Amino acid sequence: MKQIFRRGIKVVGVLLVLLFIAAFCCFKLLNKVQYKETAFYRNELEALKKVPTNEAGNTDTIQIGWGRINLLPSFTTPIAIDAKRGGKHFDGVHDSIYVRAFVFKQGNKKIAYVSADLLIIPPTVTRLFDSILVKEGFDNNNIYFTATHTHTSIGAWHNSYVGELFAGKFDTRVPLHIADCISAAILEAEKNCSSAKIGYAEYPTQHLVFNRLVREKGKVDSLLRVIKIEKDNGAKAAIITFAAHCTVFHANLMELSADWAGLMMTQLNKSGKVDFASFSAGAVGSQGPYEETKNQEDEAKYMADGVGAIVATNFDSIPTHYINSMRLIHLPFYMRKPNMRVMQNVVVRPWLFNKLFGDEQVYLNTLQLGDIVFAGTPCDFSGELVGPVDSVAKTKGLHLAITSFNGGYMGYVTDSKWYKMNTYETRTMGWFGPQNGDYMSDILERMIEKAEPVKN
Repeated sequence: MKQIFRRGIKVVGVLLVLLFIAAFCCFKLLNKVQYKETAFYRNELEALKKVPTNEAGNTDTIQIGWGRINLLPSFTTPIAIDAKRGGKHFDGVHDSIYVRAFVFKQGNKKIAYVSADLLIIPPTVTRLFDSILVKEGFDNNNIYFTATHTHTSIGAWHNSYVGELFAGKFDTRVPLHIADCISAAILEAEKNCSSAKIGYAEYPTQHLVFNRLVREKGKVDSLLRVIKIEKDNGAKAAIITFAAHCTVFHANLMELSADWAGLMMTQLNKSGKVDFASFSAGAVGSQGPYEETKNQEDEAKYMADGVGAIVATNFDSIPTHYINSMRLIHLPFYMRKPNMRVMQNVVVRPWLFNKLFGDEQVYLNTLQLGDIVFAGTPCDFSGELVGPVDSVAKTKGLHLAITSFNGGYMGYVTDSKWYKMNTYETRTMGWFGPQNGDYMSDILERMIEKAEPVKN
């Protein structure tokens, strides 16, 4: 009996040693080094220094065109987000999903703005644009990507373990299909480029968005931002950004949908006020659609009616003017190694994180159109972080619209003061903290400081 007991003790000892080794290999202590003391911050500042000044001399009025392509594939896919849908494919179309594109041209220079009815713009798609439209003069350096962030669109676009948890089993056809649709929308937009004026307005809202992370304890980005484009031939388009998540429709809907934003755009297109409406998710991190009712159809209508009414009522009165300056800055965003927490101060080691999530290089970008600046982020960027960045823009006489999902993805970027909270946004999806909110805001402010003086 003693011999059996000793053997049992040895087995337990060996198992404990193996368990310790496995834990050591897979987990480590949280890296709490202040971001301003890191090498990645120094690298980011060096990259900023290399951003060239804007080319001067061209005073031609910018021409603008727009186009739209249906995103429905000829095959079915899982729905993104796939969580709780069990990998099942969509079985119909609740409402149509699209890619919408704008092209801005000035002589030989051109820039595309893209918004797609997708959860995000997948990195597997953006990589294709280093070659897919090169002959037509477009690549990742002059395309500004955004998404509506609907949770009920096509999936199967990311070939990593976690990517498949979010978007379903990877299908090589899907990134190609999305890229083809984006390309077609950009080319359609370029074909109808013509002289146009542009203007900006922002409107306060009530009972349309709330802070879903900390409720009344936190800030809400309640401004609805509208960019009006008015062609000389009378055609009018709108680029709309707002912070409320497109998450009205949930896992029990197995049909494709652009959520409340899709319904809102359809209503505006039929209103007679706007010929072409486009929506991009704003700073949606920590910001949810105000829940007026638990009935999903009624809630979608409530959100669409609320946002659409503000746009339709005020659209005609938005002043517009010709612009003769445009610029897109595309900046790599260097980060600390992954710090995905399993406990408050224990994180998954980077090798394991990259194995599960993939290893993507993300970037920030700013698109300046006269006195309007879009700032693109590779994340769910928190609405609580907008204020200070917007203040920097205002000191330069610029109107700012921050958008999320610019073609890479690094999880949620939230206000640093909430980092210790054990929530979905701050821990489960806060992959590169701490201080990510402070860091990204810092770099965005520096990028906006590089914006060109407004000449018109």
